[in-house]
Amino acid sequence: MFSNLEFFIVEAFRSFRRGAIMTLVAIGTISVSLVIFGMFLLLIINMGNIVSTISSKMDITAYVEKDISLESAGALQLELSKIPGVEKVDFVSRTEAWRQFKEDFGSRLTLDELVLSNPLPHSFAVAVRNPDLLPSIAKHISKIELVDEVRYSGKLIDQVKSLVDAVRVGGAALIILISFATLLIVVNTVRLTVLAREDDIYIMKLVGATNTFVKWPFIIEGVMIGVIGGFVSFMVAKFAYDAIIMRVSHALPFVPVVSDPRLLGFVYLSMVAGGMAVGMLGAYISVSKVLKAEGE
Repeated sequence: MFSNLEFFIVEAFRSFRRGAIMTLVAIGTISVSLVIFGMFLLLIINMGNIVSTISSKMDITAYVEKDISLESAGALQLELSKIPGVEKVDFVSRTEAWRQFKEDFGSRLTLDELVLSNPLPHSFAVAVRNPDLLPSIAKHISKIELVDEVRYSGKLIDQVKSLVDAVRVGGAALIILISFATLLIVVNTVRLTVLAREDDIYIMKLVGATNTFVKWPFIIEGVMIGVIGGFVSFMVAKFAYDAIIMRVSHALPFVPVVSDPRLLGFVYLSMVAGGMAVGMLGAYISVSKVLKAEGE
C-alpha cells in the first residue's frame, strides 16, 4: 500500500517537472480563476453585510395629528407595540423633532427667523424585528385612524438587494465560465503529460497494471497543480483584500466591511479546496480519455 503510494507520488513529481511550462500555465490559470472567484465572493459577502447593517438600523416613522393628546398618544404607542413583528416603539414629540431638526440644519438656515412656529408633527419611531416586514407593517400602521402619514426607506433596501442579486448572478456566470476554461487547460496539460508517457503506460499495462494504478500518478499531479494554484490565489486574494479594507476603513469608516477571521478563513480555504477539486477532476477526465482511446 505505502510502496504504491510512494510510487504514485514520485511519478507525479517526475511528470510535474517534465511538463514544467504547461504545468506553470495551468497553475497560473487556476490562480487567476480562483482570485476572481474569491474576490467576487468577498464582494457579495460585504454587500450582504451592508444590506443587513442598513436594514437593522431602519425603522418606520409614523406621523400623527398635531393636536393629538398625550393620552391618545400613549394609547396609540401601545397599539403600535402590539403589531406582530414590531420590536420597539418610541414617541418623538414635535418639540423634540424640531430641536433635532435645528441641530441638523440650523447652522445652514436661520430657522427661527424663517419659521415663526414649529411646523413638525408628533411621530412614532417603530423598530421591526425583521427588515422584510417593513412594507407589511408600514401598510398596517397607515390604516390606523390617528396616523396621518407613514414613511420608511424600504426602496433603498430593495435597490441595494437588487444590486447584490445582480452581482451574485453576474459573478456566478463569470466564475462558471472561467472554471470551465480552467478545467480545459488542466485537462490538456495532463493529457500532454499522459501522451508523452504513452510508451511507459503501455509497458505498465503489459505487466498487469490496472487502469486505476496508471491513473493515480496523473491524478496526484492534477491535485498538486490545483493545490499550488489555490495557495497562490489565496495569498494574492488575502493581501489584496487586506489592502482594500484598510483603505476603505480609513476613507469610509461608516461602511461595515467584513473582517471576521473565521469567515475570511472559510473563503480562503474554499479557494484552495476549489483549486484541488479542479486539478483532480481535470486530471481524471484527461487520463480517462487517453486510456479509453488506447483501449479502443
